[in-house]
Amino acid sequence: MLDVLRRGASTWISKLLLGLLIVSFGVWGIADVFRGFGSNTAYKVGSHEIGVIELDQTYQRELQQLSRRIGRPFNKEEALKTGVSNQILSKVVTDATIAEAAHLLGLGISDDTIRAEILKDPNFKGANGAFDRNRFVDLLRSNGWSEDMYVVRRRADVLRAQLMDALVGGQAAPTALVEAVDQYRNESRTVKYVTLSAASLGDIAAPSEADLDTFFKERARAFRAPERRTITALILDPAAIARAEDVTDDDAKAEYDRLKATYTTPEKRRVLQIAVPDEAAGAAVLDDVKAGQSFEAIATARGLKTEDIDLGLMAEKDFLDPEVAKAAFAIPAVGEVSPVVKGRLGSVVLKLAEVAPGSVETFAEVAPALKKEIAAKRAEGDLLSRHDQVEDALAGGAKLTEVATRLSLKTIDFVRVDQAGKPLDGPKPTGIAKYDEMIKGAFESDIGVENDPIDLGGHGFMWYAVTSIDPARDQTLAEVHDRVLAAWKAEETARRLAATAKGLTERLGKGEAFDEVAKSAGLEVKTSAAFKREDKVEGLSAAAVVAAFSGPEGHFASVPSETGDTVLLQVESVTPAVFFAETDDAKASADQLGGSIRNSLLETWLTLEQKDIGVTGNRAVIDRVTGHARD
Repeated sequence: MLDVLRRGASTWISKLLLGLLIVSFGVWGIADVFRGFGSNTAYKVGSHEIGVIELDQTYQRELQQLSRRIGRPFNKEEALKTGVSNQILSKVVTDATIAEAAHLLGLGISDDTIRAEILKDPNFKGANGAFDRNRFVDLLRSNGWSEDMYVVRRRADVLRAQLMDALVGGQAAPTALVEAVDQYRNESRTVKYVTLSAASLGDIAAPSEADLDTFFKERARAFRAPERRTITALILDPAAIARAEDVTDDDAKAEYDRLKATYTTPEKRRVLQIAVPDEAAGAAVLDDVKAGQSFEAIATARGLKTEDIDLGLMAEKDFLDPEVAKAAFAIPAVGEVSPVVKGRLGSVVLKLAEVAPGSVETFAEVAPALKKEIAAKRAEGDLLSRHDQVEDALAGGAKLTEVATRLSLKTIDFVRVDQAGKPLDGPKPTGIAKYDEMIKGAFESDIGVENDPIDLGGHGFMWYAVTSIDPARDQTLAEVHDRVLAAWKAEETARRLAATAKGLTERLGKGEAFDEVAKSAGLEVKTSAAFKREDKVEGLSAAAVVAAFSGPEGHFASVPSETGDTVLLQVESVTPAVFFAETDDAKASADQLGGSIRNSLLETWLTLEQKDIGVTGNRAVIDRVTGHARD
């Protein structure tokens, strides 16, 4: 056998294949051989290597921390879609770059310094304000850290902070820059303006049929009829199978008795209350009432307002003090006063001001709704068995309409809907769960294709089938005449508005006064209140506000509004901002600008540093960690 293999290997074909194999190893193994990567190395940052295990642990830890912050799981797929994966990888490389730079500079942090940093960290302090080792261990464990890992990380953080502080610490924004930004933000202006609307153009004569036909042919694709499909759906939910008529009176009565409290509205009473220090003082209040003084007048004489003594309309169970509640509901009639009541919080005298009688809904009143509720609950328990019946019938070759008839269900036809789910005539249906998902599936399906049912979020299922397809097609002018005419009028209106605005701006450019130009065109001139760049101004679109700050006093511009009109404006006055560096706004702006400058300097330093020390990544390993699938 060996002799045969040797003879086969000596042929020119074998040598050629062996040569190709060697070349292929060189190509596919280029990351390991020519770039100095091991199969388990993700990044090389200078002399430092980040292995696949280290990167995976860091990546998972960052995702877990993000999940805790947002209060729900955040997986790798979401990280890739939202760009979070790139942020995590960038952070990993940045941390490694800073660590490598510190190493090259010979910087380091002593164990005593790290120990002191950890001991004074408020996150690790217990109830007594001192370092709590148990809390320290618990917090590390909950974040997926071992003690050694955390110390290494904390050392890197302190070292990074010191290096960053040395590079850009204390770098503040120049006062001239802060003032310039303040001037930009707080300068205010007023403008004169007029609005050119369709109404200002007067009546626009309708086009001839020949002109309209030419207009239509030039834009025929815009009026093309979209593909439409007719879809039959069978919705299986509690409402579809619930049968209130099958619920007996006995079953409903038992449920009524169980829930009777929910059908009962308790009596409520509004009570006025005067607090007294003792029984003798309470007796004095009662004597004044017997002498003919009103309860309210007695309270006023004691310095009390109506809102001070009114407890509001409450049921007996809503009173804070049971003794007061018992006494309030013992007063026989509105207007009468109670004896002195010894409550938990002191003695009081009460007056009954209002009574709202209680009520109980009878069984006969609630029986229809109650039977529907019971039927719906029973239907929820039958959903899965009904689901299996529908699936079995479809597997046997039955159509949705046949299944519905067989199982006493109903189907819904969505006739000639487009890809947005809107039918030919009428609005898009509402109140149908997963309607858009069904429409999307139907337009990815075809006639006669069996589609998977849609789970309605645990509340039922929807089966659907495409029953007919109207292909997209060109339409005739007669079919879309009104739409074409409306489009022509819109374009013609826009064209005339633009032409009118152009003519008016040309006159302004020649030096004519704004008021005279507007008056000659029959337009009403309005003057705005003073506004800043970021303000919303009544009568002016966002584009008009931008235009108002695009030139000096006297500057004019023509801009569209959100309603399709055109606004012609001229800057009437410019009021520069008065800058005070001591104000809170100026200080906040200075802090913001200073942070931006520091970040910019850091980004520049990191770019240069990474270029000097060399940063390379093993794409295959990185993709394996992040879950990025490549073709």
